[in-house]
Amino acid sequence: MATTEVVSWRQEDKDVGLRTTEPSRGLMTFIICTMMLTALCILQAVMWRDSLPQVPPYTARLRRPKLQFGSLAPDAAWEFRPEAMAKVRTSTMKLHPDVHLVLYKVGTQYKKDNCNFNKDISDVHCQTDYNTKISHYNTCAVVGNSGVLLESRCGAEIDSKDYVVRIDIPVVRGYEKDVGERTSMTVLNLSTPKRLQSSARLKNRTQDVYESRLRNIGGTALVMDKRSRSNMTSLARKYHLSFSLYTVRGRLVRGINPLASRLASRKMGSGIPTIGLVTVLMATAFCDHPYLYGFFPFQKDANNTPIPYHYYPGDYIKPIKQNEGGRHNMSREYDFYRNLHKQGVLKTQVGPCEEHTALATYLHT
Repeated sequence: MATTEVVSWRQEDKDVGLRTTEPSRGLMTFIICTMMLTALCILQAVMWRDSLPQVPPYTARLRRPKLQFGSLAPDAAWEFRPEAMAKVRTSTMKLHPDVHLVLYKVGTQYKKDNCNFNKDISDVHCQTDYNTKISHYNTCAVVGNSGVLLESRCGAEIDSKDYVVRIDIPVVRGYEKDVGERTSMTVLNLSTPKRLQSSARLKNRTQDVYESRLRNIGGTALVMDKRSRSNMTSLARKYHLSFSLYTVRGRLVRGINPLASRLASRKMGSGIPTIGLVTVLMATAFCDHPYLYGFFPFQKDANNTPIPYHYYPGDYIKPIKQNEGGRHNMSREYDFYRNLHKQGVLKTQVGPCEEHTALATYLHT
């Protein structure tokens, strides 16, 4: 009786083994056939792709159309006129840094080791970009933040100037071909230090875009309203950076509209002057030949091609809207720049910079 039970159990176990083996072989056959069919499809797809005509890269297909400015462009005929600059300077001399600004050094003295050991950094870069004193200069680049700078290829021309002034701590790294890489001075809007403070408190530290921007311009001059000094001082200490902080005697925008109105022989309006206008007028006081880049207040060109407000993306704080609330008369300010361009006081560059013009535009005297 025991022997019969054992034989019966082994036979059942053998049947079970057969039942489990047969599906495994079927599964393997299915997998092999699927792999062969997939390989055949891939081979056919490659052969079909190679038979197609070549298509330009994706980035090339998305290249922005060339902007057309028509009547919005500055006059093509242009040259510096020292007598016109001298006339303007009699009015703007009150904005000269020696008269208008107060210096506060923050942090330890910035080390110029990069200048001493990096042969790629020019002498003029070391003499101006890390200079605690704002001197008098022959050529200056005043760089706005308009999206018109994208694909302008103005970077080399901007960097060739003796002094480079920027506005509101923009992004430079990654846009060097269009906006240059040097920064000698940065003029800040009243709201910018507040944005920096809010950004510094973000829990996700990858969202604080301003820390890297500040490190890129460490050791340079920051010009701001005196109400912003405490905010910038605390930020410099938080990031262990050194700056030469300049604050104005009074308010940064006070008296700017009346001054511009006298120079333009027309009222600039009752709106709040932009920091761009403040910066341009200040530059005429300490620079003999100012060049303006990225000053274009319109969001479309003459052919209605869209132009971004800024050439770089926004931050993770409240989005910046162009002329929110209509506080600025930006189109009138732009006409003011074009008028100074026409007089020969400064040069306003709108659109692409011509190649090999760094030396040609260096001096016109």
